[in-house]
Amino acid sequence: MEQEKILSTLSEKLGETSFSPQTLQTYVELNPIAEGSEPDEAYWNKAVNFLKGMQGQYNHDVATRVEDFKKNYKPQPTPPTPPTPPVPPKNDDELEKKLKELEARLDAEDSKKVQADLLKKVTAAMKAKQANDDYVLSKTLQGVTFDTKKTVDELVTEFLPKYDAEYKACRGYGTAPRTSDGSGGTQHNAASGYFERKGKKEGWKKN
Repeated sequence: MEQEKILSTLSEKLGETSFSPQTLQTYVELNPIAEGSEPDEAYWNKAVNFLKGMQGQYNHDVATRVEDFKKNYKPQPTPPTPPTPPVPPKNDDELEKKLKELEARLDAEDSKKVQADLLKKVTAAMKAKQANDDYVLSKTLQGVTFDTKKTVDELVTEFLPKYDAEYKACRGYGTAPRTSDGSGGTQHNAASGYFERKGKKEGWKKN
């Protein structure tokens, strides 16, 4: 009988079994039938009894090991969940963009402070040059962005002519733009001094 036929018949005689087909094939290979012979009843009885006995021992061993495992098993404590690290920026470009935005805001704030400080200094310096009309002065310097590379004196020199022009536009031409005592302009005082000196020299101006 061919080995495949012997294996098939043995499986039928065993019925339900825990052994795999490979295990049964190994048994058949280790217990060959003489060439030209057919397995008799004694062969089948020996094979079935041996394999069923082995299966019983196998099942017993498995059950024993399962019980031992249940008795001796000690569950391992669950390790603590590590803290979630902060999510980094998606890429260097995004980080660089945020840094540039922050720098731009800081630069803008610094620029406002510098301009406000210059406005105070230039206003005070222009008043020292008899640019005393607060309304005209505020109009002259309204919305101005000062050149931070220039000194206060240079800025005063730059804005005094603008103050004079603004004064004439606001007040007309009847009064000089800048006054030293509140009653007349520098141009008026200069003219008065000239005629006073001329009168004394020519004799028509008394002391």
